[in-house]
Amino acid sequence: MNCRCEAPLAGGFTVCASCGESLAYALAEVDSVVEVLDQGVARTSLTAGYGERVSSSGSLHAPLPINEAVFDARHALHTYLMRTALKLAEVALPITGRSPQDLAAYLGRNIGTLRRQDWAPTVEAELRGHLRHGHDRVNKAEGKVFAGQCASCDTDLYAGKQDAEARCRTCGATYEVLKWRAHAETAKNYYIGSAADLSRKLSAPQYGYSITADQIRKWALRDKIVRANPETDEAGNPIAPAYRLGDVLALNLDRYQKHPINGAA
Repeated sequence: MNCRCEAPLAGGFTVCASCGESLAYALAEVDSVVEVLDQGVARTSLTAGYGERVSSSGSLHAPLPINEAVFDARHALHTYLMRTALKLAEVALPITGRSPQDLAAYLGRNIGTLRRQDWAPTVEAELRGHLRHGHDRVNKAEGKVFAGQCASCDTDLYAGKQDAEARCRTCGATYEVLKWRAHAETAKNYYIGSAADLSRKLSAPQYGYSITADQIRKWALRDKIVRANPETDEAGNPIAPAYRLGDVLALNLDRYQKHPINGAA
């Protein structure tokens, strides 16, 4: 049995150690995202529309304004964390807190048990989807733009349109926006990852491509791209194939230039 990233699994795990670490990073990001959402609800509500006027004790008043898109994104993240924690609590220690931060911390403390659950392989992608959606809601209201990914923890970076720097909300690293974009443009040609890893990265905002892991594997089978890592480790054990991101991007561009309508391979 293999992990979604194609790494071999053993000992009853359904998620490999590397993907487990990536999930832990996503859980660690919850605190800062919730903080941004909480601030965003209040700040963007200054320009949000008022709700319907209601009657109370005979006098009419308008309820406090609220940015429903930001509020709904926070609620969706909280609901997802609660549902996931409740599923894990069926086989792990009881939940000790109910806030999004508490639930994320609970899942992080029990990551070893979480990695053994049949439903665990989809958790990181689903969680990151909620995290990204939350930031997108706030950024849409505040005019922030995507500024790359943190080199240390792969967290998406956002900055105001006039900002010279972007700060990672997970590890605190700061980047000069223009310099980082130039670095990312060069570095993408050298990044190496599995077909599943590259598919995830290519769906991120700075690329926005929908290239499935299966499509990347088909290109490799047809020798349109070549693996960029050894076939075995020092002990002779087989290693899952990995490919260069730049090669996949170049091939994708080539196929769309040849087939601009349907992008056929």
